[in-house]
Amino acid sequence: MARLRFTVGTRYLYDNQVYVISQLLADNKIVVENQSFGGSVTLSREELADLWKEEKIRFESHKRYAKKEPNTPFSVEYTITDFQQLPSSRRDEARRRYEIIRPLLDLSPEERTREYLKEYAQKLASAQNVQSLPLGSPKNPRQTSKHIGQAIGRSSIEMWLEAFIESGYDIRSLVPETDRHGGKGKARINAETDRIIKSVLEECKSHPKQRTVEDVHLTIVNRIADENKFLPPSEKLTPPGIATTYRRINAEGKASILRRRASRLEAQADNPVYPGPKPTRILERVEIDDTPLDLIVVDLEDRLPIGRPTLMYAIDAYSGFLCGLYVGFEPPSYLAVQNCLLHSILPKPDCQEIYGTKHSWPVYGLPETLIVDNGKHYICNHLENACGQLGINVHEMPIRTPWFKGRIERFFRTNNTGLIHSLPGTTFSNIIECGDYDPQKSACISLTAFMELLHVFLLDKYSQEWHDGIGESGGVPAKLWEESLQSGFIPCLHEDARELRCILYPGEYRSIQRSGIDFESLRYQHPSLAPIRSRLKKQQNRSKGEKDDEGSEKSKENLVHVKYNPADLGMIYVYDDEKHTWLEIPAVDPEYAKGLSIWKHRIIRKYILQKRKKAVNIYELAATKQHMQEIVEREYALTRKSRGRKKGARFLGIDTTITPTTSSEDSQPATPKRKGPEDVKASDVQENASNESMQAVTATDGSASLSTQKEGKARKKREKKNTPQTNESTSPSQITFQLDLSEEGWGGDYGLPL
Repeated sequence: MARLRFTVGTRYLYDNQVYVISQLLADNKIVVENQSFGGSVTLSREELADLWKEEKIRFESHKRYAKKEPNTPFSVEYTITDFQQLPSSRRDEARRRYEIIRPLLDLSPEERTREYLKEYAQKLASAQNVQSLPLGSPKNPRQTSKHIGQAIGRSSIEMWLEAFIESGYDIRSLVPETDRHGGKGKARINAETDRIIKSVLEECKSHPKQRTVEDVHLTIVNRIADENKFLPPSEKLTPPGIATTYRRINAEGKASILRRRASRLEAQADNPVYPGPKPTRILERVEIDDTPLDLIVVDLEDRLPIGRPTLMYAIDAYSGFLCGLYVGFEPPSYLAVQNCLLHSILPKPDCQEIYGTKHSWPVYGLPETLIVDNGKHYICNHLENACGQLGINVHEMPIRTPWFKGRIERFFRTNNTGLIHSLPGTTFSNIIECGDYDPQKSACISLTAFMELLHVFLLDKYSQEWHDGIGESGGVPAKLWEESLQSGFIPCLHEDARELRCILYPGEYRSIQRSGIDFESLRYQHPSLAPIRSRLKKQQNRSKGEKDDEGSEKSKENLVHVKYNPADLGMIYVYDDEKHTWLEIPAVDPEYAKGLSIWKHRIIRKYILQKRKKAVNIYELAATKQHMQEIVEREYALTRKSRGRKKGARFLGIDTTITPTTSSEDSQPATPKRKGPEDVKASDVQENASNESMQAVTATDGSASLSTQKEGKARKKREKKNTPQTNESTSPSQITFQLDLSEEGWGGDYGLPL
């Protein structure tokens, strides 16, 4: 089940013993009975949430697709563990069923009568131009049955609605069980013909104009005729009938294909203005967005400017309370979205101890609807599949309409005016406000100190003030959240905290070789991969010679689904489709991969491929990582430009893990100790004067004369002639790297002084 609450009757597994919640008391106290050995105990809701966070509690799964293990009292897992593993046809049908029952979820159970469902099904049938027969008509069942993707009868809607609510609003309960019967539900037209039809309709959507159904149909026929020119007579495609084109256009929407789309300004000028959605409870609507920080932070050790980090917030629209945040130097990406969502869902009991705030951060639980904009990191498949499996409805805002998520946009302004713009080193919102103020010279706040200031501002100031536009008619975020909990609202949690982290990780498809799994030029191996490889090899032998009727889905049969933590490549997670669980597969070289971010690893690979001009070697990678680390640390200490220090801080992983409640497997690598400017001796500078990067630094500071630069260039030419070539058989300890920071691809990419 995707969304569960600690309510009466809820059963869960703890230490392989069955517990059931029997009574809810005042002050968030819960009476729990042990059904395995008897007895009862009284716990608080926060204690149960902490046990769930530590992966000690697993909720019971109910009915459809529940997997029963022989050694467990009841089912705690689904047979469909990964929604993305399903074929696209079954995933699309599950989403279609969800869109049909979605309006019914807003009604009370008393309003969802069979008479109402009957009228609702008939409206859907007439809207889609489907001949819907009255219920109970004495017709042949073969004439009234519908294929997968067409059924919208009253009984079907009632069955889907009951299964969806009983599963805890899990989209997996709506997946059709086509794997249990034959070829029902498959399209009757050729797969290549279906691809041509879809491509033509997509082109019509992307280039809207006034056209007729006949125009679209003739375009499809012409495309098929062009394809038939290169096919033998036995494989020529048959054009679809015009009725098929009508059905496809109706399914896609006539307005998007047959009419010219009004421009944004035209639609905005003619559209009426209505108030936005008004949530009625906490976690019903959570808005998420990111913005660059209007503050230049400094390094914790040498106190030199680093740059402006990126902030990502998630805010509860009803109470106005911040659900979670993430701060890092990388640009907006799914890594930031993953960390922000994980911080929002998990309990945060240690904020007062870490940041010294007067008030706690009581927000945790799965949101019902996540409001996002059209950034690539928000509309990616990783976020869509993860939220679908967690029972979170992702609502994408239209393009260039920030007022659709006005609460998070207004919070950015409150955060800037209430905290950021009052700190030394702020860049303000625009250049006019700065005047002759130099933010780099005034910067004095480190990222660690900023996180402390931010938590004090959010928990002790912002959440304790009155705000208009939240609740029914304004209120205090902390009090609104507490009142909702006191009124009986219980935040939803996922059944397994470990599975929650795996769901949020990005994923890829890889093959299993005898040597293990290759991912990003790293190798991962574990004995548990052997039976999976044998099983896939048998399936591959059986499928040889079979016709590929499912396109891209067929190519994934011999691959496994791999998920990874972008902040730590020391471990990947492989999905076992037989045991329906995620396996932890360590890297073959943990000394190199542990704590290494994927961004840093790709930079090292790029350096190897560009500079060494030969295949990547794991020993050479390890030596390169150490050598590059030393170079970046040295240049980081000497560089005073904000741009170069920001990218250097990102490479070194300085304070990019802000989430205090994230486990060790989600944390960034610890920042190595670096030399400060006071540790750089004059003798070191003289000894390395022949290095071109050092000459660039001294030239930037104005401390090197023209004669010194000429002598350095001449010395570099002599050393280049005398430098021996490195043999491929040389051991990692004997490899000598010559890193030219002046060339594009290294110094230019990282903003080092050139």
